[in-house]
Amino acid sequence: MKLLELIGLPIYDTTTGQRVSKVKDIWISAQWMLTHLELEEGGMFHRQAAVIQWEQLAACGEDAVFIPSTSVIERGVEIVGRQEWSFLYGSKRLKDIPLLTLEGTQLGWVADVYFQPDMGNTIVGLEITDGLISDLLEGRQRIDGTSRMQIGEHAILLHDLKPEHQ
Repeated sequence: MKLLELIGLPIYDTTTGQRVSKVKDIWISAQWMLTHLELEEGGMFHRQAAVIQWEQLAACGEDAVFIPSTSVIERGVEIVGRQEWSFLYGSKRLKDIPLLTLEGTQLGWVADVYFQPDMGNTIVGLEITDGLISDLLEGRQRIDGTSRMQIGEHAILLHDLKPEHQ
C-alpha cells in the first residue's frame, strides 16, 4: 500500500461504528517507521494537530482505518519542532524531497512511500519520480526500503542503492 492511498481514507471507531475523521497526513520517523496519522481537523494554517499513534490503530485497510475508540485521538499536539517528518504537509515533508547518491547524482524526488499494513509500521520502499516526461516514458522507479537511506534536512542520502525491478 502507498501512503497517498491512505491519505483521505475515513477513520471509524470500532466500538460505535462512527466515522470520526479522515487521514490528513502521516508522520514518519528518521528510522523509516510510521509513527502517527494526522487527522483532518482545524484550519489550514494551524500549529497543532489531532493525531493517532500508529500502534493505537485497530486496522488499516484499502478502504478505511479503524481505531478501538475515540479516546486514542490526541488533540492539540504541537507540530512545530517535532522529530518526525510529515509525508504531505509541513516544512519537514518527505513528498518531493530529492534523493541523492553519495556520488552526487540526483535520482529524482519522492513521489510516494510503500508500506505493508499487515506488517506493522515499517516502510518497505520509496517511489521516485524524475519528472512527468520521464514518468510517462520510463515509469517511476522504486527504491527498496532496506537500502541504507538517511533523511537529511533538505534531501535523502542513498548510501547503498538497490532498485527493484518493476
